Amino acid sequence: MVKTILKLLLSIGIYSLVFVLANAILPFSQGFRELGSSENPLSFLFLLIISAWTCFTIYFIIKNTQLTGNKLFLNTLFIMFFVQYFMTQIETLFFNTAFQVLTRLDVLYIMLAGLFPLLATIPLLIKFFQSKKSALEVKAINPKTTTLKLGIIGILYLCVYMLFGYFVAWQFEELRIFYSGSPEKLSFFGQLLNNIKTNPVIYPFQIIRGILFGTAIVILRNLLPNNKKVFIIAVCLVYLCTAIQLIVPNPLFPDKVRIAHLLEMASSMLLFGIIAGEILWEKGKAGT
Repeated sequence: MVKTILKLLLSIGIYSLVFVLANAILPFSQGFRELGSSENPLSFLFLLIISAWTCFTIYFIIKNTQLTGNKLFLNTLFIMFFVQYFMTQIETLFFNTAFQVLTRLDVLYIMLAGLFPLLATIPLLIKFFQSKKSALEVKAINPKTTTLKLGIIGILYLCVYMLFGYFVAWQFEELRIFYSGSPEKLSFFGQLLNNIKTNPVIYPFQIIRGILFGTAIVILRNLLPNNKKVFIIAVCLVYLCTAIQLIVPNPLFPDKVRIAHLLEMASSMLLFGIIAGEILWEKGKAGT
């Protein structure tokens, strides 16, 4: 147990260091750098929390799969980067009018700043914790069944997104002003109708995001085929990586807006993780 903790602490330290260096070296725009010039002195402590969550999530996947070596590295890297950084930043691009100082290149650099620490720590965690058992046999995927399930997940994600977006995040006046310029709060159905009038693309966009979130978990399903509970826990850990990043004071969000999103994301992605895990778990294979 002591060795495990020490190895995890080393991984957390390396992840944090590489993340800080990547953000310092990447050529972010002047406007974005000026926003972050007055960062909270506790930011590094919050960064350690993000690093700890990310490293533990990777550790949990590695400890519960029999896949090893390069295949484990590539699968884990794809899942973590795709969910934690790519999926969050395509939404940033979608709401780009709220982040006028942020350029498209800045969004790309934010993704890269997340990719580099994953590249540094996943191989280390695999070396420390990969299974000594024989390599995992990947099950064949039924394209029709999987496509149907992903479509259902996409629609359910839209429902979860809208419900938590309104009943959690939209209850904060500061967030309403940040995105709409007005403190006005419509009813839930009034807000849905307003979205249709002002930004109808949000509905298909979020369905597609839900499908993409589910696609990443199809890969995770093949890494963890033997235990339903372990699989659903892993799904929730991965999805919550999108929320845990909001612990750190963010130059793009006023604090109250960030906290509103943190509460929204943590609650919605936990529920969505359970739903997606239940849908994508296939009975009759190796699991129970």
